[in-house]
Order: sequence, then C-alpha cells, then structure tokens
Amino acid sequence: MKTLKILAVLLAGLFSFNAANAGEMTVTGSMQATYQSETQGVNSTTGNPLGLNTDLVFTGTTEVLDGTAVTWTMATDGTFLGETGADHTLAFATNFGTITIGNTGDSADAVDDITPSAFEEANGSGSGTYVDTGFSTSGSMNLKYSNADVLGTGVAFNYSYYPKLDYATNNEKSASANASATARSANSWSLASNLSKIPVVGDSALGNLKVTVGYNQSDNSVTAADDTEGGTIALNYAMGPVSLGYQKAASQVAGTAASSKTFYKNDIYGVAFAVNDAFAISYNVYRSTKHNNGVANVEQETKAINAAYTVGGLTIALQDAQTDNAAYVLTNEDNTRTISLKTAF
Repeated sequence: MKTLKILAVLLAGLFSFNAANAGEMTVTGSMQATYQSETQGVNSTTGNPLGLNTDLVFTGTTEVLDGTAVTWTMATDGTFLGETGADHTLAFATNFGTITIGNTGDSADAVDDITPSAFEEANGSGSGTYVDTGFSTSGSMNLKYSNADVLGTGVAFNYSYYPKLDYATNNEKSASANASATARSANSWSLASNLSKIPVVGDSALGNLKVTVGYNQSDNSVTAADDTEGGTIALNYAMGPVSLGYQKAASQVAGTAASSKTFYKNDIYGVAFAVNDAFAISYNVYRSTKHNNGVANVEQETKAINAAYTVGGLTIALQDAQTDNAAYVLTNEDNTRTISLKTAF
C-alpha cells in the first residue's frame, strides 16, 4: 500500500508538471472566393474567372527557460489549391525582442506597399507587374530579429539575415545544395515610428503621422554584375475616418553585367475613407519607371478603386484596376475587375 501511495504521488506530480509546461496548438485561417474578369490587356484571355483559396495557420505555443515564450507556426497559404509549399517559423520571444528562424516574413518586403487601402494594393489583384522592395516572403531560410518598441521609444525594428538567398527550404539536419551558385548572403531591415511619442510634436496634428523605412541588399558572385538592392520610405497619416499615404521606392535587380544599369523608381499613393464601421472605400495608384542604360525609360502605372463591406464576419470586396504600359511595354494594358468573398475562422 505504501508503494502504491508513493507511485500515486509521483504520477500526480508528473502530470502536474506537464500541465504547467504543456503547450497549446491552435488553428486559424480564412476562406476566400473570387470572381475576376480580365477586361483588357496582356492577360485578357478567355478562361474560368472563379478562384478559391483556403489559408490555414497552425500555431503551437509553449514556454522555456523560465518565461521565454516559444511560438511555432506553419501557414498553408494556398497549399490546397495551386501551391506545394508551406511557410514555417520558430520564434523565441524574449525581453530584448523576438528571434525567429524560418522561411518567410522578410523585413523589407513586409513594407513594400503600406499605403492605406480598403481591400488590396493597387496591383494586389494582378493588374500590372512591378519590382517591389525586399525579398519574396516565402523561400530562403533566414534569421529574423524584431522589436516592436525599442527601448520604449515607440520605434519598431525588424531585421532579416539570409546565409544564402537560394530560395530553398531545408528540413532539420540538412543544408541546401549549391543549386544557385551565384546566390550569396542577403539582409533586409525596416524601421517604423509614429510621431506621437516625440515631445511637443506628438501633441500636435503631426502626432498622427507614421514614418516607415525599409532596405534590402544581396551580393552577386558574378564578376562585375549588379547586386540586388532596394529601399523605400513611406508616410502614412490618419485623421478620423480618412487615411492618406505616400511611398517612394527604388529597386535594382541582379544583372549579368553592371553596365546594364537597370533599376526602377516607384511612387505609390493611397487614400482611404471609412464611411462607417462596416464600409470603406479607397483610391490607390502605383507608378513605376524602368530605367535602362542606353534605352528610353518606360513608365508603368496602375490606378485602382477599392471597396469593402463587412457584415457578420463576411467581407465583400471589389477592386477595379487599370494598368497602362503593363510589364513596361508601351501601349500594353492590363485591366482587371475582382470581386471577393472572404471570411476568417
């Protein structure tokens, strides 16, 4: 009987210990159905206009080292229809910021177009082809550091480092092959701050202004070749139901020779108006000029009207977008009209 009591006490202690340190697993996501018509342009072909996407995010949380929160996420963004990859991250939240290992979430790409919109970016529904700031949000394995409030200043800082920008996702205990011999290390970062915490300025109308900057860079091992590099600065201002935004960006993509000197300068505008808690509209513009060494520059421009209405957990949205000189080809047009039904769970 004494032995039985001891075993009972040990088991109770074991289960008590596990309960205190056990993690949690949650599943969230969204479902979206769209109808898109290619009204005119390079993509206007006769086809099925219906689209469907289901995003699932599996999140596991636990705690280690006396209070360090650990979060694992796997996002199946489009995996069920049209894609084969998934986004993985493992994040350690400390008192000094969050350190993340994963294959998604580039710091500069996250701020490539942050002007206000009721539904999508100007080219968010496929109208126009642009070179954005930052690296693709899915692909290469990277280390990321983020701090939402550096030393209480209100400044948010994010930094991503890629040991090799080869867009390969590795399993544990493995390394990517040298499939892309010209790929080297890369990094990107972003800073964002509301002026509300600046003395005197924060108490004025300028306190509603948010300033965001981003930068990305990667080397090219080809002799005398262009590196990949980009930078952006965004100003967003909100006052009541009205939001205004302007963003300037420049990008250079890797070339076979530095003499090509191909780069892009972008101007992005957005104005959004919340009619009420359920209905919002916006007007968005993305203007980009492609600069070619010895060749005439070409300006591509997308103008889009967005509207979104949310009722009972369902968001009904519309974008009508028109692009001139699509893909930086003179007289090309790429116009789309998209209707979206989306709900989260």
